[in-house]
Amino acid sequence: ALIMDVNPEEDMQIIDQLLELQHLDQKFNNEQKDDQEKLDNVEGEIEAQEGRLLQLRERLEVYHSMKEKYERLMCEVHSLESEKQALASELEKAQVDPTKGCSVAIKRKLEKVEESLARARSETRKHQQMYRQAEQEAQKCKVLERKIQDLKHAKVALIKKQREDAARHKEFTNQKTREIQALKRKEKNEQKCK
Repeated sequence: ALIMDVNPEEDMQIIDQLLELQHLDQKFNNEQKDDQEKLDNVEGEIEAQEGRLLQLRERLEVYHSMKEKYERLMCEVHSLESEKQALASELEKAQVDPTKGCSVAIKRKLEKVEESLARARSETRKHQQMYRQAEQEAQKCKVLERKIQDLKHAKVALIKKQREDAARHKEFTNQKTREIQALKRKEKNEQKCK
């Protein structure tokens, strides 16, 4: 009599429901694991890029002080060029009319100005190269900042996806659990009736 009370169709339905639930649990766990790996990779990438950005910004601070020095050197070059022109003009006048001043002293002054001018121009060229490099570094900073923003957006999207997947999985699990319980109750009720 006990064997007759068992309904193989209802038992198969319960087993099918349990297998489906187990399969989806396994699929969900694998997806969560993959998403977590992606999230960990994104977080690592963000950390690395922020470190690079910090280094670039520190170098930029040095370049900003060089820019100020470059601007001072440019002013010095302009001033020395004006002084050179004035001395050259004075020397020309002294050579035409010796009563206008001593041409030897003016020549020495002019040579000193030309030496200073050559040194200042050389320094200016060096600083100009560093200034260009600083501009390139600033561009790199902007690119890195955009990349970091994109990575952060990707991280937020991944976290949101994980939450939504978890909520969907929980709802599905609850629904399957209710279905299985309903099947068990139905089977129990049918056994009581027999």
